[in-house]
Amino acid sequence: MFTPESYTIVANFFPKLLGLIYFFAFGAFLFQIKGLIGKNGILPLADYLGWIKKCYPNKYYRIAPTVFWINSSDTALMIVVGTGTLLSVLLMLGVYPPIILLLLYLLYLSIITAGQDFLCFGWEGFLLEITLNTIFLSLSSPPNLMIWISINLLLFRFHLQAGAVKLQSGDPNWRNLTAIAYHYQTQPIPNVVAWYMHKLPMWFHKASTFMMFVFELIVPFAIFGTDAMRLGACIALVGLQWSIWFTGNLSYLNHLTVVLCTLLVANTYLTPFFDIPPIPEPASWEISTLCNSVGTLFVILQVMHLWNHFVPNPLFSLWLQKFSNYFIANRYGIFAVMTTTRNEIIFEGSNDGVKWEEYMFCHKPSEITRRPKRVSPYQPRLDWQAWFLPFRHFRHDAWVRNFLCCLLEGSPEVLALLRVNPFPDAPPRFVRTLMYEYVFSTAKEKKEHGWWWRRYYVGIFTQPICLKKHNQ
Repeated sequence: MFTPESYTIVANFFPKLLGLIYFFAFGAFLFQIKGLIGKNGILPLADYLGWIKKCYPNKYYRIAPTVFWINSSDTALMIVVGTGTLLSVLLMLGVYPPIILLLLYLLYLSIITAGQDFLCFGWEGFLLEITLNTIFLSLSSPPNLMIWISINLLLFRFHLQAGAVKLQSGDPNWRNLTAIAYHYQTQPIPNVVAWYMHKLPMWFHKASTFMMFVFELIVPFAIFGTDAMRLGACIALVGLQWSIWFTGNLSYLNHLTVVLCTLLVANTYLTPFFDIPPIPEPASWEISTLCNSVGTLFVILQVMHLWNHFVPNPLFSLWLQKFSNYFIANRYGIFAVMTTTRNEIIFEGSNDGVKWEEYMFCHKPSEITRRPKRVSPYQPRLDWQAWFLPFRHFRHDAWVRNFLCCLLEGSPEVLALLRVNPFPDAPPRFVRTLMYEYVFSTAKEKKEHGWWWRRYYVGIFTQPICLKKHNQ
């Protein structure tokens, strides 16, 4: 049944799997963090923290909980990222899980708080919420009952809310089951499989969308059933995550969700492959009391979030807001409204305002002959942010204005985030952005011309700009 005594094998192994996710999460920043929030990056961390301290002089630590208040230099950024990567390896090796998990939580919370626009994705908070539960999950064997209820409720809530937001949004593409037909082409970073899936008939896309709703809205209720029902739910939910990973690039989200789903597999199904962990001494009264208290708090907050999702309650919202900076309980649900067209912002530079050269990003669509790549669980943060640009005026995104300035200044840290810099010797005098609509090519176009995309000019996104010194 649902009782934690039947899940000691997977509960014992779970922190090691979470260490693998942290390895992906921290490791990716080794190549990006200085260009994103470093001293010469797009959104310098020191400036951001200075602004917060000025606005909230008496509570800036609570508004932005991060170790970077001690030091926000590029060296400090790399130390935190490097330490997090090392700790993730130690967690995979099973070294003092509760302590390592707590340190990983604190370091990743620091990065999320410092990351500004580049770390505003739902899976960041999902990882931290899982980590908080796992800290207490690893303190005793079998797992504490309240913590066990909390982490299973989190898995339930994550999937149920993901399905519910799609229907609650009123988006006709979800309701008429055509949304996934668009998703393959319009998702932030498509991979090569998405091109082929896009060619399948509409009945397949509608059937896929229907099954997704079944997996997200019905299957999660089996989480609270028998061991066999939970195993069935695990197979279904892992299959859903595999299909999303197979056709897209959603950072480490699918991998993290699969890891969480392993908690649905009871000892009965694992004993042929693993030994049941020896029964340790009963947890001390202090540990039991701590786990019961924290687990009860987690469950209450999750129930509040679940209730608030369907019947908003101002009092619940107020309480949940008090914990939001620490990602103890988060709201879930992505792609509530399906994007039906793909507009890409192209960045160009010029020395004379006549001949323009295009900057090439590492993974977002650029040349129509470039094959889409699989990059997850790695997340190219700059490419992801560029996907959001067409949805609103650029004046609302400080990062893009700063990015244009970095191109004009030739910041090495920022240029390292790009695949092709057309001005390797000196930065250009002008930069501008254009908007193009991208659509997948036809099978005939790919065979005859090697095209993966077709693109159509939409218009100017930002007019040419230059540094003040070039205007003098």
